[in-house]
Amino acid sequence: MKLLIFLTLIISVSCVSPRDKRALYSGAENSTETESTNTQSSSDSSSNENESGDDSTVTVVDGSDSGNSVNVPTEISACSWSADGSTGFENTAANMDSKEHAHLGDNTVCQSRTDKNNIYLQLKTPITDVRVCMVPTYEQNGRSIYLGEARCQFISSNKEIFKFPLLKNRDYGRYQNFSINGVMVLKEQTYFFDSPFYREQISYDAYFICSVNMDLYGDSSYCETFKNKGEYFYKKF
Repeated sequence: MKLLIFLTLIISVSCVSPRDKRALYSGAENSTETESTNTQSSSDSSSNENESGDDSTVTVVDGSDSGNSVNVPTEISACSWSADGSTGFENTAANMDSKEHAHLGDNTVCQSRTDKNNIYLQLKTPITDVRVCMVPTYEQNGRSIYLGEARCQFISSNKEIFKFPLLKNRDYGRYQNFSINGVMVLKEQTYFFDSPFYREQISYDAYFICSVNMDLYGDSSYCETFKNKGEYFYKKF
């Protein structure tokens, strides 16, 4: 007998704009303040392909006779999703860095095949005390740069797939021509970062500082400290 589990595609996210250079380097105290606006997606949801005609739900089928299978929109059907919220995730302790796994746990992070700006997330362990954020990135030759603001939301269930519509709005859209081929996934928390930061920094701000210094000045020291802290999960598509 097949057990039908309905997974809600959550598409309500908040935005956290990257700080400009003045704020990045001068406002240590202000750097932990976020500009959060709850927005309900309208146009983005129209791109979801769902045979039932209801783009707000995804049906997951757990069949004991044929194994677990997931009926999801075509745009993300190539990724591995969990039918029971416990097994079937794409990224696990077996194939993740230990620090990255400790930060996020088993998960699936998937890029839409029809709209590269849409990223989908399912977590084995829900995170409800802080928001989970995604930053769009472009990677080349082992170096990644951020392309836009962090999009954040609470991950309330391990039986829901959450949609993150990402924006390439860094420096007023000057990075629009770069395609999103990776994402930085971070909890929206403040940590103390050693030299050259020497201060507490919210997770995505630390990554913005790392990326700017590497991209514009060739200074890898911030990224080395950010990486050593290990409070993130990086997914390359």
